[in-house]
Amino acid sequence: MFIFVSLMGVGAVIGYSLRKKSAVHKVPILIQAVVCCLLFLLGFSIGMNKLIIDHLSYFCEQAAVIAFLSITGSIVVSILVYHFYFKKGSKNEK
Repeated sequence: MFIFVSLMGVGAVIGYSLRKKSAVHKVPILIQAVVCCLLFLLGFSIGMNKLIIDHLSYFCEQAAVIAFLSITGSIVVSILVYHFYFKKGSKNEK
């Protein structure tokens, strides 16, 4: 973990020092292409893994439960925040 954080720090320092170079402004296009390739390879490796494919329904059920609970929790918290901080006539209004 320390290695990854160190690499990010070194990259940030190098990026900060090269921020005024014109060639560096083309880097986001390269980054997008690399991320797309990595996502493709991730999907490819998951598709070739027999264990994951055999238990795909189990993983989908878990993902659906986590997504449902996350959305429900976000809705409940946003309603509470609205009720306590943004509702007209609340104690916070001056």
